[in-house]
Amino acid sequence: MKQWGIRLALGLLFCVAALGCHLTDTFLAQATLTPTRTRTVKPTFTAIPPPTPTQPPPPTAPPPTKPPPTATRRPPTRPPPTKPPAPPQPPPSGPTVSPYEWHVNPPGCEHSGGVYVKAKVYGDKNNPDSGLEGMRVVLGDGAGNRFDIPPVTTTWDGTYSFTLSADGQPPYKGTVYAWLVDANGKRISDIGGPMVFNGLGPDAGGCWHGWVDFWR
Repeated sequence: MKQWGIRLALGLLFCVAALGCHLTDTFLAQATLTPTRTRTVKPTFTAIPPPTPTQPPPPTAPPPTKPPPTATRRPPTRPPPTKPPAPPQPPPSGPTVSPYEWHVNPPGCEHSGGVYVKAKVYGDKNNPDSGLEGMRVVLGDGAGNRFDIPPVTTTWDGTYSFTLSADGQPPYKGTVYAWLVDANGKRISDIGGPMVFNGLGPDAGGCWHGWVDFWR
């Protein structure tokens, strides 16, 4: 009986302990589910006064700037002297057309025993055998003024000749031109010359025998 009493007391103790645990869990659950209301303090708004208008600061002048250094003015450079342009050259003249039927070759001269003019008149410039007989030749100056010497007439082969100083006489000195004239003494050819008779010796370029040939 004593053992059964101890077992009953232990069982009762266990029941009381279990009931206490159950009540403790229930109390804790209720405490967790019910929130505690706290009073929220409303914030107090303090009016902010409007800002006091302030005067803008006076404009400050920019610091004085140092003017840039002025370049030293250089004296103007004188341009080099220009060479004046050469005067325009006249255009080359074309060949002169002679108004005469008869023309003349360039003159020639050589040393000889006497001073004279001897040459020929050709009827055809392309035929050296076309010497023409009967043509009148006169002497004079470059302006066409005749000397006081009678005209001469060409021979059968077209040769004409003037003796100005014979062999052995003092040589004639002067400048002579020749041209053709008609029966009335009118010039019908170009003027041939000059033939400059200088009386010099053969080694000094003496001119004693002069000639100008005419042709058509």
